[in-house]
Amino acid sequence: MKANLAAILLLGSALAAAAQFVPGNLAVLRLGDGSQALANTGNTVFLDEYNPQGGLASSRQIPDSGAAALIISGSATSEGGLSRSPDGQYLTFAGYHTPLPYGSSLANSTAAAVPRAVGMVDALGVFSLAATTTSQYSGNNLRGAATDGAGNFWGAGANSGTYYFGNASPGATVQTTVANTRVIQNLGGNLYFSTSSGSHRGIWEISGTLTGPSTALVLLDTGATGSAYDFAFNSLMTIAYVADDSTSAAGGIQRWDFNGAAWALTYTLGTGVDKIGARGLAVDFSGGDPIIYATTGEATANRLIAITDTGAGSAAITLATASANEIFRGLDFVPVPEPSVLTLAGLGALLLIRGWRKAR
Repeated sequence: MKANLAAILLLGSALAAAAQFVPGNLAVLRLGDGSQALANTGNTVFLDEYNPQGGLASSRQIPDSGAAALIISGSATSEGGLSRSPDGQYLTFAGYHTPLPYGSSLANSTAAAVPRAVGMVDALGVFSLAATTTSQYSGNNLRGAATDGAGNFWGAGANSGTYYFGNASPGATVQTTVANTRVIQNLGGNLYFSTSSGSHRGIWEISGTLTGPSTALVLLDTGATGSAYDFAFNSLMTIAYVADDSTSAAGGIQRWDFNGAAWALTYTLGTGVDKIGARGLAVDFSGGDPIIYATTGEATANRLIAITDTGAGSAAITLATASANEIFRGLDFVPVPEPSVLTLAGLGALLLIRGWRKAR
């Protein structure tokens, strides 16, 4: 009986260890370990897990050396976007596949010398170097990445538009209508990306063929002076939020509503500090009032904030602040395990417990 009980306890410990992320918590991509100066030669990447009240639950370091090294520029504010797969099982982000520190500016390097790369973290907190390119985003920033959860990856950056890294099909350029892009997400089988370049700034949509040449169309036009970063839609695609880092009254989190025919800007919510905008964004649509989480645009000591959207006067509260020589970048909800994995694990534990009880 003692042996069976020990097995149950070991299984319980294994299940607890496997469920490393807590569903509903937030993942913040942080650069810097507190001792490194934030620099264009690269910084160590961390994924910090916060609960919705701002408590730090865990922190995971991404390799900055070795075969899976991935680093990001600590001084390029547009880098470090974070996206979750449509099934919620993976987080993706983009960076440079080279050990820390690189000898000069990462963004100025060629992709042949410093491959641009996609990193992925699963629900158990396991990191993998998911995809690389030695030709795209050369001589400039790779800023964000997205996945469909089935091993396909797309990138967003400064000079290559939207690029498919290859899997089901060979690597290919998807669109260059907007060459300079920021955050990219795969939502419902379509790609969406943000841009602050050109006359139609805001959020664009790519539908149809995602592994080869496709057409990008502007969805939310934030205006000629907009500075859109991360974004979130509700499941019905009738409400959208856009993080804008403009250092003016326009900066903050924009709420857009769809009336059945067109999208319109409803209002902009402040970040709690005058003329400080937002970059990372995640929105909980599960309740009556959406709860917005965002990372803010200060050059140092930027913040993780929360806003319950009850209307245009909704106020931001600060949940956490980046320490010295650290900066918050991308934001999303933590990945969650495949439901069948949890079901099988739970069933195994239940059967083992029942067996132990009978043995008594």
